[in-house]
Amino acid sequence: MGRKLKKNEKKKTKILKVIDRLKNKITTKEKKLSKVNIKIAALEKKVAEKKAKKLAKKNAKQSPTSINN
Repeated sequence: MGRKLKKNEKKKTKILKVIDRLKNKITTKEKKLSKVNIKIAALEKKVAEKKAKKLAKKNAKQSPTSINN
């Protein structure tokens, strides 16, 4: 009886260790994903700013010509 209890305790501790390892892996993956999401957002912001600048330049160039005509 005592041996069975010891075996069960060993199994429980092994399972708990495996669960903890998996949780750690998940948290590290989530951190990496959040970093990637932040980088993607920064790139999207830069692209949007460049597009806005181009549109502003286009509008600025078109407005004086239309006024002169």
